[in-house]
Amino acid sequence: MMMQISELVKAQGGLVLSRKETKASGNGGCPYKRLTLRALTEDGEIDSSALEDFCASETLNHAWFASPGDVVIRLFSPLCPVVIEEGQEKLLVPSQLAILKVKDCTILLPEFLKISLSQKEIQEKIRRIESGTTQRVVKLGTIMELQIEVPDKETQRRVVEMDTLCRKKERMYLKLMEQERQLTEIAIRKIMGGTLR
Repeated sequence: MMMQISELVKAQGGLVLSRKETKASGNGGCPYKRLTLRALTEDGEIDSSALEDFCASETLNHAWFASPGDVVIRLFSPLCPVVIEEGQEKLLVPSQLAILKVKDCTILLPEFLKISLSQKEIQEKIRRIESGTTQRVVKLGTIMELQIEVPDKETQRRVVEMDTLCRKKERMYLKLMEQERQLTEIAIRKIMGGTLR
């Protein structure tokens, strides 16, 4: 059944960091790890090496942090949606990102929402709607007005399993290709006498 995203999730934009950043250097302030645009990868993962430190002038409300089961998206095209997993819940969400909290997980799985938002058709629709903007900015309202297909929970689980398996295979293939490249380079060096002049 087709449903509007606003019927399925509660959305919240991220924190404008400049309003809460401590001006004093050295000790003082409250340290946090924050998500960045680069941290949300196109394959739906969080790149922990792209997280940044942030020192706030005060203790921040927990509403500005992603919780397990939340879907975090970029407010730039492409959206690069990710589902926050256990152990990732203390990540501060800045204003370039938004948090989508599924209202009822018996109707919609967060992982299925992530997959739906990643589909080329949805990404293209967003690009068409937001075509007037120069920086590929996506309004949260545009996301909330989108309609997505919401099948039964078992079908959602099967789709999530297929997507998970596909992404696992992709990572394995990439690792295998890198290993093959390294072996080829070693063989070339041996053939050329071990040194390049």
